[in-house]
Amino acid sequence: MLSESAAILVYLAKKSGRLIPGDRAGEAQVVRWCFAAMYSVEPPLLSLLVLDWTADGSCGKHREFLIGWANRVLTNLERWFADRDFVATKGFTVADILMAHVLSGIKDEGLIGPYPEIASYRDRCLARPAWKRTIEAYCARVEAG
Repeated sequence: MLSESAAILVYLAKKSGRLIPGDRAGEAQVVRWCFAAMYSVEPPLLSLLVLDWTADGSCGKHREFLIGWANRVLTNLERWFADRDFVATKGFTVADILMAHVLSGIKDEGLIGPYPEIASYRDRCLARPAWKRTIEAYCARVEAG
């Protein structure tokens, strides 16, 4: 998972000159959304994913809590996407890589169904050719190991 990679990706993007050079406000938004993806959006979604992998069906109360938490986070994110194509700026950034990765963990279509802006954003990011190449290369490395 990328959950501890926000700082690393921000550092690498800045070092390579790809973190919105010359636009301090844009840079601040990218950094903001990198960390929001990892530390606000991911926790309820990842917790729900792990619970669904491991629970034997007896954790209804825990799942209900996680669904409520995820819905609060997704409701706010849906509002944010009302007039945006990308999460931090007008263009695709490292923040979109992190946010799309977090959202790709949603396996319950019933959870994302009420959030069409988020679903559209996620699908748009995951459909990018560079995303597909990166995931294929990652999977090949993991499977080889």
